Amino acid sequence: MITDAQRRNQILRRISRIPKDKLKELDDYISKFEEVNNNKNRTLSFAGAWQDIDESVFNDLTSSLIERRQKNNYL
Repeated sequence: MITDAQRRNQILRRISRIPKDKLKELDDYISKFEEVNNNKNRTLSFAGAWQDIDESVFNDLTSSLIERRQKNNYL
């Protein structure tokens, strides 16, 4: 089994062999991975945000949620 460090070194060696005219394309591809990771982190940052919300407020927000969403979609 290959370790993360070994895999990274293997990838770096392969990158060093990529033609110069393909580096921009590779950079764009890597940027997509970073963007996906950043989006996940932003989403996860909301985890637990409603942890301490008052139960009556939570119930009020969620009790008619489907109805409000349907109403907003028809406007």
